[in-house]
Amino acid sequence: MRILLVRVAADTRYMQAMYKVVRMEPLSLEYLGAAVKADHEVKLFDMRVQGGWAGLRKVLETFKPQVVGTGGDTCESSACKRVLTLAKELDPECLTVVGGIHATSLPEDYLHPDIDLVVINEGVFAFREIVAAFERGASFHDIPGLGVNQEGAQHRTPKRPLSELDRLPFPDRRLTADARSRYGFSLWGKHLALMRYTQGCVGRCDFCPSWTQTDGRYLRRSVDSMLAELETIQEPYIYFVCEESLLDTPLSLALAKAIQEQGLGKRFGMPLRADTIAAKPQVIEAWAAAGLTDTIVGIEQANDDHLQDREKTTTVQDNRDALRILKANHVDCTGSMFFRPDFTREQFTELVNFTLELGIDCPQYFVLTPIPGTKLYDKVRGQLVEHDFDLWDFNHAVTPTKLPLQQFYEEYMYAYQTHLSPGVVEFYQRKLAGMSPQEMEAEMDGLMGFREVFGTLHTDHKEYAGPSA
Repeated sequence: MRILLVRVAADTRYMQAMYKVVRMEPLSLEYLGAAVKADHEVKLFDMRVQGGWAGLRKVLETFKPQVVGTGGDTCESSACKRVLTLAKELDPECLTVVGGIHATSLPEDYLHPDIDLVVINEGVFAFREIVAAFERGASFHDIPGLGVNQEGAQHRTPKRPLSELDRLPFPDRRLTADARSRYGFSLWGKHLALMRYTQGCVGRCDFCPSWTQTDGRYLRRSVDSMLAELETIQEPYIYFVCEESLLDTPLSLALAKAIQEQGLGKRFGMPLRADTIAAKPQVIEAWAAAGLTDTIVGIEQANDDHLQDREKTTTVQDNRDALRILKANHVDCTGSMFFRPDFTREQFTELVNFTLELGIDCPQYFVLTPIPGTKLYDKVRGQLVEHDFDLWDFNHAVTPTKLPLQQFYEEYMYAYQTHLSPGVVEFYQRKLAGMSPQEMEAEMDGLMGFREVFGTLHTDHKEYAGPSA
């Protein structure tokens, strides 16, 4: 059968600008492709780099897929529906499938006349079973982990157990061979690959859907599995797609040692919890020696009361200790902080000043957003004032703000302006200094993308007066 997997691109100005800055390989689709490629003809189309809607229409018309699959985040859910509507418009008989984090968190949002199946949670083996059932004309109701859309209703099949990570096939990166040179993150450069290491987290933060999707479990891969996949990756930089990479100390130390002994010569980035860093300086030291150069840390808030409000188990002191340990090991920190809609001007200032105090190499500020599938979403569902998921991009307030909305956004933008400072300039100078002339030239596109992101966000905020009455 002919199967088309589509990496969707949202249509908003802000997301279109962000795709120029953060454009990672579609790892989840590469996993799906690996699950079915042995028996079928599979094509992966990335709308962000291969021609957008016009390119998608062309590949649908020429490839004539019998199965079309896509998925994305909440702010990309409208685009997912549009992708599958276009597929059905061109071939009403094709099977349309959607998965991903939004499909898992709010499957009923995909009860749509042009969507046949919604994959809930783990999709690799579910997709293989879907394709096999479709090929032989069998019912989908016997496949666990689905929402089956029929006659205006969505029928849920039994929950699918999570797969152990070592059971998954390696992602098929040949599916993105023509686009791989375009993938990267402008903080860290091009020629960057993604790789799954662990899944889940011990935290129970009320704004994060990750731990709920693993039923609170923390899954990890073996050293042998990791090394075998690492040896297949050509890119010099690898970012681990996890919620928290180094919770398992023996495993973390064993993998760092094995990477050094193999002499792979890779650089690594990974997300880490502040309390993990603070409690395990020896693990950070080992990974720095193995090639760790970057991390993203959820700093989130400037005082312990606000951290506890979000049910975080990290503390302000953990954040301070974590930055000290990272700096001692020459690991750059991209810090994630969020502004609560109920912030006063003084609380904006408190968080910005704390970020400056920590000396975070590259700050990332967001608006606290109650993503479906989180405890926060359940807490504030009755307070939502913006129901257009296109704007659930962590940069628009979707619940009421204490400050007048325009003033809230002015404070938000001022926080970024504050950080256009010598510290960030030094961060980029350091990054650029380690690049070849060719890499530096390619990286300038991403840096210009940052300017477009902030310009777009500023325009959006000036124009956006809140939801329609």
